[in-house]
Amino acid sequence: MGFWDRLRTSPLVTGARANDADNPALQRSPLEQDLIKRLQAELPTQAAPGTAETPADSPAGEATPAPSSTAPTQHRFYLRFTGRVQGVGFRYTNMTIADKLGLTGWVENLDDGSVDMEIQGTAAGIIRHLDTLHTTYQRMRCRIWLEELREIRCTDDDGFRMAN
Repeated sequence: MGFWDRLRTSPLVTGARANDADNPALQRSPLEQDLIKRLQAELPTQAAPGTAETPADSPAGEATPAPSSTAPTQHRFYLRFTGRVQGVGFRYTNMTIADKLGLTGWVENLDDGSVDMEIQGTAAGIIRHLDTLHTTYQRMRCRIWLEELREIRCTDDDGFRMAN
């Protein structure tokens, strides 16, 4: 196969993705999978937008107003990541994602090549943060592995920052 044939069939040209089954960025540690399942269990089940229930005992055509929602519970977690997490913009990426999602906390590089992070927000925000993080590093095939997890007391942080 000549150069032009290889170029014409290249995923860069065709838009096709290489086999992602072995992409390390898509793999999640068992600890991260458990955290996501736990947080997903807290997410409210929602009816379709703009709909309200009509109970059998209400007059026809009258919808019951949706119950007022309470503020979602805030969580704060200490997370320690290993893998290809230094030298790839991992701290900056976490800060950018967290700022966009309204999460607070900090992230810092450690001398052993791992990264520590504290993140605070709603269950939905933290799940979205982790999903976005893995998606961002998918194209670089970076393994991001959650090695340590602790839930800690929430604080009054303003924003998300890089600690070092």
